[in-house]
Amino acid sequence: MSIPSDGKEQYVKAYAHRKLAKEWGINLNSLQEYAQENGWDVEHKLHWQDVALEALKMKVEEQEVSAIKELLKATGISRPVGRPPKAEVQRHIAIEARIAKEFEDDMARLKLVTND
Repeated sequence: MSIPSDGKEQYVKAYAHRKLAKEWGINLNSLQEYAQENGWDVEHKLHWQDVALEALKMKVEEQEVSAIKELLKATGISRPVGRPPKAEVQRHIAIEARIAKEFEDDMARLKLVTND
């Protein structure tokens, strides 16, 4: 394989590995296998996660609401905001109604048994 000495750094920071493989004159599958064997793919993922978080931080400093929400999701601090979906509320109400009906039926059956 004709991977240059600074190949790891180029792979980690590369936006398109297909272009990199073409530049190096190797097959994309071979490059990906080589990267997985040497752990470059994990470093590539971590690098781009860091880049994305930095971009989000810059947008947060500009008080952009969507960036704030995305950053909260990324850090695992997000919580649902607002009301639950209508379908979920209706399902919950239907379950409560079924439980109440079953309770009333049980109470009526108990009254019949105790009156006999």
